[in-house]
Formats: sequence, C-alpha cells, structure tokens
Amino acid sequence: MTANQADRLCALGKRASEQLKAKPTVLVHTHQGIQAQQVVGVLAIPGATLEILPKIQGKDHQVRAALVRMLAVAQNLKLADGELAAFQTQRQDLLEVLIGLFANRLLAATRRGLPHRYMKREEDLRILRGKLNVTRQLTRLAVRPDLLACRFDEFSENTPLNRVLKAVVARLTGVARSAANRRCLGEISSRLEFVGETSGPLREQVRLDRTNLVFHNLYRLALLFLKGDWQTTTSGDSLGFTLLFPMNELFESFIGKCLKRALPPGAVDLQHSRHNALRDREGKELFRLRPDAVIQTPTIILDTKWKPLDPAASDGNFGVSPSDVYQMLAYAQAYDAQRLILIYPWQRELGIEEGIACEWTIAGTERRLYIATVDVSRPPKQVIDALRKIVDRMEASVSSEAA
Repeated sequence: MTANQADRLCALGKRASEQLKAKPTVLVHTHQGIQAQQVVGVLAIPGATLEILPKIQGKDHQVRAALVRMLAVAQNLKLADGELAAFQTQRQDLLEVLIGLFANRLLAATRRGLPHRYMKREEDLRILRGKLNVTRQLTRLAVRPDLLACRFDEFSENTPLNRVLKAVVARLTGVARSAANRRCLGEISSRLEFVGETSGPLREQVRLDRTNLVFHNLYRLALLFLKGDWQTTTSGDSLGFTLLFPMNELFESFIGKCLKRALPPGAVDLQHSRHNALRDREGKELFRLRPDAVIQTPTIILDTKWKPLDPAASDGNFGVSPSDVYQMLAYAQAYDAQRLILIYPWQRELGIEEGIACEWTIAGTERRLYIATVDVSRPPKQVIDALRKIVDRMEASVSSEAA
C-alpha cells in the first residue's frame, strides 16, 4: 500500500467516523502504519481495500466467518449453514463475502420474479382507462377533446423496494472485485432494467408484507450496504466505500440476541431504561440507566464489554475497569439485583476456560458481581448454550442462598 493510498483510507475513515459519531476516529495513521479503533468492517478505495477483523481466536477466514455470523444474529438475518461455507473455501475478504451472500440470494429471488404492486397513475390517453379525472378534463384538456384524463392503478415492478435493491446492485457493481460476484450482479441488473432510479434509497417508503416475504432478509442486507455509505457516494465527492460496525455495539447486540434465544420468552429485557441513578429535590429523575440486559426473577443484570481481560493483573482484578464496576454498582442499587455479570470476549491467551472467570461479593451486601467470558468465534448455537449455563449458575446461586 502506498503512502497516498494510506492517506486516502484515513480520509475515508475520518468521514466514516463522523457518520458513526465515533471518537476517536476509526483509523489512525501512525509511523507504524494504519491502526483501527474499535470498529470492524471494510474500507475500499480504487486499488486498495482495508479489512478490519475482530481480535478473536482463529485464522483469518475463520474470524471472517465468525464476524459474518455475529452480523447475521445482530441484524436479524437468517444465514443458512451452506451459504457461509461456500465462501470460506474461497478465502475472500469480508466485503466480497457479504456481496456474494447478498448477490446470490437476490439473484435466486429475482429469477422467481420481482415483487409487483398496484401503483396509482395519472395519464392523458385516447381511450378511457380506470376513472376520468373530471377536474383536469374540464380545465387542462378542455381544448383537447381527443384526450381523456385517466386515473388508474397499474401493476408495476417500479416499487420502492425494487428501487432500493437496484441502487444497492449499482453501488456494489462498482466495488466488487470477484468475477463471480460481478457476473451475478450483472444478471441482477438486467432483471431490474425496468425499475426506476432513486436518488435517496434510504428515504424510499418500503413496505414489507406477505406479498414480498422472500425479499425481507434481502432488504435488511441492502440496508447494511446503504447505511453510512450512501451519502458519501452520492454527494459528488466520493472518497470510496465503507462498511463499518462499532465492535462494542456489535458485541452487545450479538450477546443480547443470543441471550433472548437462550431464555424463555419475556425472561429478558434488552436496553432496559426504566430506572435512573439520581433524583433531585423536586423529585425529577436524573442520569438514565441503561443496562444491556435485565433478566427477571431473580433479577440479574448483564452488561457486555468488548475489552481484553488480563488474568495476570497484579492487583487480581483481571484488568477490569473501575468505571465498569461503579456502573454495575449503580445498576445493582437501582434494580435491587442480587447478581450482576460483566461479559467479555474469551481468548485463548487468557489461559482460562470460557464461562465464569471470577466471583466478587459487593462490600457490605450479599450481592455478587461475576466476570464471565464467551467465545464468539463459535457458532451462535454454542454461544447460546454458553450463556444459558452462565445464567443457570446465577439462578442456582440465588436459590441456594434463599434456602
């Protein structure tokens, strides 16, 4: 990579940071090279692509597969077992893998037919179609007795959903490098020939219902490519292509969605925000609390932290940040929770097994704070099992204490 390309990637990273509202900037250019800051994904400019993968166990293609699985769970995308396996064997980078997933799914769907809708139209015709627009007929067409002002519904493929899909296909055609992906996108583009263009795909009023069920997941995939990238690519001063995800938010969403699958319906609330830390003299509540997950009966607070633990820390605290502990103490008080869990990513370098790493008693109380790890490099089903075991241990601990 040349110095000019590195500078262009950092400029693209700066623009992405503004869109993600990330501080510090997602890319830092040092004398040692380019360093990424708490994000994963891809930045691409002509002639260079920078892939940022999470620091988890495995070779690059295994880490890439784990990241795609995390995105699928976090974004509510259904990922078939065979889909990812096919791309793993080709050792493609993250951008090509995601483009391939989207393009292959969309091509299969469009071969079965594009979704159509009845669209309202008004047109001046020589033969009446639909209903007559009396007002226009008596005013604008008063001197044209050979034309009729018609109002009618037309069964059309030029729908908001199809316009969004066409915009994404056009954008990805410009960044795809794989010959297979480009062929696939080319065939899709020909099938969307009679769909109109859109200058603002994120503003299209897309309606998802039973008539376009096959396209629901495709639309969610399309949004991954559109969010945060469309403004820079349509403003006339495009710097390149970005597909970035804050790792803290991705880890939180992934663990939260897996936790909901691990427990019975209604047993867990994500991003719970019914309590505040303080109340002023007038009774106004201040400083809204928002734990990542609240498990009911017994109340267990769970918060995620995408940070490395350090079992060799000299003071025996595993390198846990004091601010994270203070935050959990506030949760414990507001929610009257007897068990609190901080979830960190598991890594082999930790030298400990996945699950509960340590247990601390909160001074002056019977409440306990647990430090736990989860291996996100494994398939979601195994992550779900690991979370279920952690919660089962918390519940058993509360039951034994009550007895």
